[in-house]
Amino acid sequence: MKSNTINTHIIWATCLFISTAASASVYQCEKNGVVEFSQLPCGEDAKLITIKEQNPFLSNAVQGKSTESVYSQTTGQVDSYIRTKQIAAEIAEHNNKIDTFKLRMNNEIAALNNQSDAQLQNLVGAKKQAAIAKQMSAVSERYAVLIDNEQRSIDRLIAENNRISNSFNELSNNDEVDSFIRSKQIMQQIAEHENKIDTYNEQLNQQISLLEKQVSHKPNNLAAANSDQALVDKMSALTSRFNTLISVEQRQIDRLRNELSQL
Repeated sequence: MKSNTINTHIIWATCLFISTAASASVYQCEKNGVVEFSQLPCGEDAKLITIKEQNPFLSNAVQGKSTESVYSQTTGQVDSYIRTKQIAAEIAEHNNKIDTFKLRMNNEIAALNNQSDAQLQNLVGAKKQAAIAKQMSAVSERYAVLIDNEQRSIDRLIAENNRISNSFNELSNNDEVDSFIRSKQIMQQIAEHENKIDTYNEQLNQQISLLEKQVSHKPNNLAAANSDQALVDKMSALTSRFNTLISVEQRQIDRLRNELSQL
């Protein structure tokens, strides 16, 4: 039923495109998560949108094309527009999952860290500390894999979106202004991600410094030696955790810089 509704609105949008001289204006609504288009307002949240497109009937480049060809071209543009909106929503979902994984990782490691700090300074406690430190490393590695899977999905979606954009790359009069505004936005976003990386590095250094002060360096018994090893393992676990967090921000920076280079 939803598929028929979308197809019906695509036909309406296509007819409207064909009858417009320089651009097509349609109403966009979202019902139960499904994007719909209509010649008339299709709901209280209806948004009037304009998809710039040279009229196929007036273009010298396509004169002589059949109505079927024009219909296929305009329908394809509406399909592409819908897909770009779906891609944006899917990317947002993956980013939300990444945020959730980061939060869970931080909470689990914080809980393990509290357990480790509560251990008595004896052989049993030192061994328990070492075991907890290994758990912390395992938690970081597990969430790093989950986050990386989401990152790869985002990269695939961005690549698909770029292919769609390249298929409809006719320039408008406002493209130069739009590119300038977007470049400024990108630079601001890059600065925000870089600030997060600086914060993570600072937090990592502070926490490592605190752990280093606890290391005896010259353990005088087996318990102290095991405790020192547990602290070293904990340092590795913390480093792994912050590397995962930094990697998320760096991936975003790389994507933004790539987009900036294409403007």
